[in-house]
Amino acid sequence: MKKNLLIWIFQTGEPLQIDGADARPMRAINLSNSLINSGHEVVLWSSDFYHQKKEHRYRSNKKIKISEKLEIRLLKSVGYKRNIGLGRIIDHCQLAYSLSKELKNEENVPDIAFIGYPPIEAAAVLSGWLSKRSIPFLLDIKDQWPTLFVDSLPKFAKGFGSIIFWPYFYLAKKVISESTAITTMSNGYINWVKNFHGEDNNKLYNVFPLTSPISKATKTEVIDANNWWNELDIQNDSSTKVCFVGSLSQAFEFKPIQRAAMISFTKKIDIKFIICGEGNDSEKIKEMFKNLPNVIFPGWINRPQIEVLAERCIGSLAPYKNIDNFTANIPNKIIDSMALRLPIISPLKGEVKKLIDDYKIGLTYNENSGEDLLGLILKLKSDKAMQKNISENALKLYNKFFSYEMVYENLVQHIEIIAQKNKN
Repeated sequence: MKKNLLIWIFQTGEPLQIDGADARPMRAINLSNSLINSGHEVVLWSSDFYHQKKEHRYRSNKKIKISEKLEIRLLKSVGYKRNIGLGRIIDHCQLAYSLSKELKNEENVPDIAFIGYPPIEAAAVLSGWLSKRSIPFLLDIKDQWPTLFVDSLPKFAKGFGSIIFWPYFYLAKKVISESTAITTMSNGYINWVKNFHGEDNNKLYNVFPLTSPISKATKTEVIDANNWWNELDIQNDSSTKVCFVGSLSQAFEFKPIQRAAMISFTKKIDIKFIICGEGNDSEKIKEMFKNLPNVIFPGWINRPQIEVLAERCIGSLAPYKNIDNFTANIPNKIIDSMALRLPIISPLKGEVKKLIDDYKIGLTYNENSGEDLLGLILKLKSDKAMQKNISENALKLYNKFFSYEMVYENLVQHIEIIAQKNKN
């Protein structure tokens, strides 16, 4: 008979169950809900600072009892304005300090824990606390910190950067060493962990993609979303539309999109580029497109609006920069596009390009060429059979490898097996 477990999840930088109906479920919500549905009890630790909205939830440490099976514990930190910068480092140090203070008084220890990585500092605090008590934990690695810090520096500064960030390299390797198992979103990330830390044959390595459940929008929500897009003059007609849905941040390169939009506008080619979301670089990106009426910025959109938009577009733009943090990864934006049956249009090499090439789920453009990007959009526009084939392939691949039910059922079982082995 399966024993119900007390499981701790530590995950920052994501929406939580307390953030409203429009909060996009990611690892924290999806895993905690899946564990609860399997009968387990969950304590979800996170930051009081809401990363997506750059605002605090309560400005204090807080325990929130959601149900008999779920408690959320928020940790106070100062917050930050930009995703990359000194402010975020200070915030993460304070978050780790808040966590260490809370753990000093903690008596109800878990059977097993699941630590979202990064942030490095808080992961190190929690992994040390768990290891002293011989409590197993999985380390879920979703960003290549701290190598990403050094990789983002100019060539002449990389050596100095390696010295400055040495404490983070030490803490990261310590956390990986102490972990019972490593989970990541792709095989490329498993390779990164092994290269960064050194291969450990006694450690479990598994891939669990950052997938989300396919939404079940109500009829009313779909009607409202259709009306909302119609008011923005994004009609359900034969005109060509491509979309981007995500954070307007340094992770993406919008210059080829700007060039493609400018050429199509100048040559009177009927293509609308719909760029949804906000972020640190919102003003700069909007400035790039200010004289192009064929580019629309609707801001943040909810799930029903995303689904309706997908039905009106011929492709999903995924203009990630070709850095190792992304080329070794399969970002959730790629998985979302598959679930929405949208052909992926991306310059990404590595794991994503392999999916596109092997399973014919999209098209790859030259990362420095707006002309190349425009050519692919026109190719999709003119070849309806190809567009339909790519769309069908995308959904098939999602169902085969990335479906929410399959991924999280396997992850729950993985956690249960590790906890049981520790009991034995």
